[in-house]
Amino acid sequence: MRKLPLSFRDPAEERAFLEADNRAAVARGRACVLLALVMSAPFLTFDVLLSGGRAVVMAVLAAGCAALVAVAVVTTWWRNVARHIQLVIVSVVVLYSWGASATATLTRISPDDAAFSSILLLLALVGVARVRFVSALVATALALPPALVVLVLAHPGVSHSLVLNLMCFTAFSVLDVTIALALERSRRRTFLAHRALAAERRRSERLLHTVIPEDVARRLATSPLPIADTYDDVTVLFADIVGFTPLAASLPAAEVVRLLDLLFGRFDDLCAVHGMEKIKTIGDAYMAVAGIRPSTDHAARAVALALAMQREAADLASSWPADLALRIGISSGPVVAGVIGRRTFAFDLWGDAVNTASRMEAHGRAGRIHVSADTHDLLADRYDFSGPHLTEVKGKGVVPTYFLLGPGDNRGDDRHVGVKGSPSHPERRRTPPCPEPADCPHERRQPLDLRSGRGPQGCQLG
Repeated sequence: MRKLPLSFRDPAEERAFLEADNRAAVARGRACVLLALVMSAPFLTFDVLLSGGRAVVMAVLAAGCAALVAVAVVTTWWRNVARHIQLVIVSVVVLYSWGASATATLTRISPDDAAFSSILLLLALVGVARVRFVSALVATALALPPALVVLVLAHPGVSHSLVLNLMCFTAFSVLDVTIALALERSRRRTFLAHRALAAERRRSERLLHTVIPEDVARRLATSPLPIADTYDDVTVLFADIVGFTPLAASLPAAEVVRLLDLLFGRFDDLCAVHGMEKIKTIGDAYMAVAGIRPSTDHAARAVALALAMQREAADLASSWPADLALRIGISSGPVVAGVIGRRTFAFDLWGDAVNTASRMEAHGRAGRIHVSADTHDLLADRYDFSGPHLTEVKGKGVVPTYFLLGPGDNRGDDRHVGVKGSPSHPERRRTPPCPEPADCPHERRQPLDLRSGRGPQGCQLG
């Protein structure tokens, strides 16, 4: 910030300060002028009554003063007044000074009172209406000549009274400008502090939004109550890097972190594209959910994300120090979501859908997307699956599960979430459950084309 004249070196910062300071000056200036009108009305009335033969002149001058104040007040409601508020304030002070000086010359009002009243008005405006340093300097310079002339004419010759009044008048003028300088410098420093605080708040909010959904973060900032919600229908996805533990043991720590950051950073971008919320990473496992935001196609979003994650893994395979394959599990159903922790916040999910999705990933296979029966039922008319396969799931016993093969025939490419109007697939009859994926006589072993998201037909149903 430049010391004299006061200004910021950054033009954008200077414009922002002037706009904010001028807006505040409008409301304060209006209040100050109205207060001056209320306080001066009794004195003007008293002067008119005691002016004797000059009552008409005093009445005209009082009416002119009131009109000036009224115009100043009305001006504060002008649409663009904030841009010119400093000019309005300077004009009011200068017109008042010249008017008071003329009134003192034509009537019996004390010239000393007329001279000092203009300086006191400027002092009041400096303290209340945010008159800036340059404006105070200009107003003082323009209001000074008539006041000095009145003082000199009221005290012919060089007298003690004249010198004393000139010294006091000069001291008050310097005081006005000095106070304006100090207050503006203080407001500018406060403005910088508020901007720095706002920037830090935005940075903190961005960091918070990386671990907590945006709407939950807003509630956390405003509500002292625990954040806990129930969602009746969401889809949870778990993805795990196959064989990462022995790979991590053979690499330097920095290289391990770099590889995970590269892969999971792309997964974060994919979550944003497909409208899903990243919940957390656990080692080399990645967890995300669809349906926390209101959505009717949460299962399709999760599958689309899973296919996109496989394509990213295929793209990064050439730069990975070992074969890069993902094992992905997906399940749909109700969950409980909430924020836990005191010093370190974490947004997490609990419920059968979470546990089942984790089991789907654990019982899955490299490069495959393993889904529960709930997810399969939501997507059976859009995707082809192999199965059902009977899978022993901890805590649930033997349950039917499915492996995604790809978008079904005549449904178009459903890689992108939100594709509407896809023709429904003809209803098919299901074959009896297969005991294990590896023993499925119907499943074809050709790998998915990860770049197109399409795969072969398996377990032909009918």
